[in-house]
Amino acid sequence: MNKVSTVNQVKEHNIELVRNALRRDPAEFTKHSIARETGLSIATVNNILNALCEAGEIVALGSASSTIGRPAVRYAYNKDYSHICCMFPSSAGSQQYLSYAVYDLLGTPLKQRQVWLEDITYEDFENLSSSLLKEDPCLNRFSIGIPGYCNDRLIQSCTMTNLNGCDLAGRLSEQFPCEFLMENNMNAIAYGLYDSRKQQGHAPAQLVVISFFEGSGPGSGIILDGEIYRGKSNFAGEVVFLPYPDGNIYDLIRQGPKAIVTAAAQAVAACTIILNPEICVLTGENLSPGMCDAILAQCKEQIPALHLPALSYVANYNQYYQNGLFRIALESSSI
Repeated sequence: MNKVSTVNQVKEHNIELVRNALRRDPAEFTKHSIARETGLSIATVNNILNALCEAGEIVALGSASSTIGRPAVRYAYNKDYSHICCMFPSSAGSQQYLSYAVYDLLGTPLKQRQVWLEDITYEDFENLSSSLLKEDPCLNRFSIGIPGYCNDRLIQSCTMTNLNGCDLAGRLSEQFPCEFLMENNMNAIAYGLYDSRKQQGHAPAQLVVISFFEGSGPGSGIILDGEIYRGKSNFAGEVVFLPYPDGNIYDLIRQGPKAIVTAAAQAVAACTIILNPEICVLTGENLSPGMCDAILAQCKEQIPALHLPALSYVANYNQYYQNGLFRIALESSSI
């Protein structure tokens, strides 16, 4: 039984190698160029291309010009084989909204919008999903970010309190004939940042993102060796539960920038001691670029500078949030 499982895993891995080669570059490929790109044998690549062609995931475009032998067939990825919708609830002041974007398989956004709502509930996700599926027959996967964590399929500690205790992905999967994935917002942001750095040629071995969003407590997302680290019960990174000095974390945030710097330094120090990350990225409306030096200075009072991560701040976390949700959906399994 284990041998069959291993063979299947190798087969799926090889298919993903071919998919990724075709997605990386919209230029046309031949089976020989894909074999060079992936390191797979011509026979293996040929079998995979035939299966993907039959499924409609790639298209054969005819023969490439050649002066010797039979002309080689060219292949291209069918970006509209299916579409992915990434959505997440958020708030601005006292108002709440659902932000969503629909992407093709090459990551091009086809539609983006924010739906403003009085108070977000399960029915809002259901209504929006129903509307989008009617508009786009290629849509077959949803990737949902949640400002909370999920344990035994149920949402916990969500700032959209109506969603607490809800099996959101499970109920939507029962309602619609497509796949619904759900991820903690900080994990998605962290993975989006990791993927962005990876595309630039630098994939950090360990990356931590720590947020101080307006209207909520701190949170964090953890990437270890290119993978999201969730822990036993998806509770990893819930730095809101750290024993902050001088009282409740929400009271500290209300005290202003000085108290926020102290709380952020404690969160950075805790992640450094336990995970020793290469990079720590700060984000959220309650932080600013000018706080980084003060946070680092407080960390140095507890931890030798040698062990501290590179510290930076990003203001526009939504782009990484959407990118993280998209990559999680794209890589979760075969489309």
